[in-house]
Amino acid sequence: MLDHVRTHEEYLSFMLPRLKRLFLEKPGQVLFYLDAALKAYVLNLDRGIEILQGCYSKDFGRPADFNPADMLRSLVLMVALKITSISAWVEMLKYSDVLAVLCGFQPGKTPSVGAFYDFWNRLWLEDKRLRRQRKQRLRKKGKKPKKVKKGEKLPSRRPGVVDRLVRSFRKGRFFSTKRPERLLQELFTRVFVQGSRDREIIPLAMELTGDGSPFESCSNPLGIPLCDCRDKGIYRCDCPRRYSDVYANWGYDSYRDVFFWGRNLYTLSCVNGKYTLPVFLRFGQGSRHDSVLFAFSVVEAWPLLQSAGLSVSTFIGDSAHDAYALYTLLDDYEAKPVIELKGKPKCALLVNDQGIPLCPKRFMMQYWGFDEKRSRFKWRCPKKTGPKRNRERVDCDQPCCDSSYGLTVYTKPEWDRRIFTDIPRGSRLWKEMFKKRALSEQVNKRYNDYGLDRARVRDNCYWYHLAYLAAMNTHLDAWIAQELEDTGLDKKGLLLHSLGVGTGAVYA
Repeated sequence: MLDHVRTHEEYLSFMLPRLKRLFLEKPGQVLFYLDAALKAYVLNLDRGIEILQGCYSKDFGRPADFNPADMLRSLVLMVALKITSISAWVEMLKYSDVLAVLCGFQPGKTPSVGAFYDFWNRLWLEDKRLRRQRKQRLRKKGKKPKKVKKGEKLPSRRPGVVDRLVRSFRKGRFFSTKRPERLLQELFTRVFVQGSRDREIIPLAMELTGDGSPFESCSNPLGIPLCDCRDKGIYRCDCPRRYSDVYANWGYDSYRDVFFWGRNLYTLSCVNGKYTLPVFLRFGQGSRHDSVLFAFSVVEAWPLLQSAGLSVSTFIGDSAHDAYALYTLLDDYEAKPVIELKGKPKCALLVNDQGIPLCPKRFMMQYWGFDEKRSRFKWRCPKKTGPKRNRERVDCDQPCCDSSYGLTVYTKPEWDRRIFTDIPRGSRLWKEMFKKRALSEQVNKRYNDYGLDRARVRDNCYWYHLAYLAAMNTHLDAWIAQELEDTGLDKKGLLLHSLGVGTGAVYA
């Protein structure tokens, strides 16, 4: 039960006088946590009070021992200090009065491990029984996919899945309306994305780029066999087994050219603001293709961003997003695509004034229909097909193709959204905008800076929380950088100014 969520003003009235007293007594300890202190000072959670209040009952139940705003602030500071273990963080809060005060707790009265996990579970909208059943479910032993070339993406396990997904979305069928992470995503959008917008770090019309980042799971890729094959002397069986990380499977990291057992984190980042910042995160299995994650992200993220008063003007993506269905989906949401083509033409195609392709002997090729699925016209060798009188006119002693079917080429119609984009493909503007796609790699690197690659968690709930806590810290870094730029102070001077302490007090 919870009656009231502490506002940011109430938190500052609690934290500042106590931190000032600690600073005057032992300034070295306070300055040791300088970055964490500045983040706690600028972290305003007032926009998320309604969400945090809704996680608790107002009428019945035992009163909550700790305010949810303080619990969230404490977890943000935990990841800010590159700690991903709740047990280690609880021990630090016990013996550090500075950290306890920064989080909003009374020294000596800090949350337990169970209290933090209870708070995480309150923000996770998944039925506990279904969650337990999913952990007990058996599945076949995962196998590594076939080897692919370095630098190439792992192909989708189900060809055509993006096209089927987009068709379902356009018919009004959404498979993720009851996703358990939606409360966490809404909290991140209200507090941090809107907070960056209010500080004019993120523009109202955003240019987004998307990219996936692999994360290895600490679970065993072989699973836990529950059969009696070992008793029978069979040590390599394919019997169903239990996995501690039920969402992990084999994926391929194209950058490092290695297979990994884990999951794929897809991030939408704003690249036309003052800083490059994440605005939406979504996890998928390690084998999940970026195009599939992007299709889900569009229908989930766009309404969230619109509720925050933001719009998406352009999406910038690599060749993994090059699918006709995704161009159609972006067109529905009124976003201009700047996407690299997956395959480039092998040779230049000669055409006449009417746009009809010419064979190497400069004869007009024969039209052979339109492929609606790939949006292209098909043309065949004029010597192999077409009316007999036309074939006789073609003087070709040496065929340009060894196939009995004859030379075949394809052309695109002028209404093709993939080739003829709103921003002309290959233009100077298109090339300048596509260069921004590399900025998404900077955002992916920030997750590792906050220790997400070293996290020892298995449950989907905890993966989402740690990833969003790292994204929250990325926004806080931008807020602090803007404060330093506006005030002209360094970090130490900004902290002393917030505490109302002169520089001479440090040496007293």
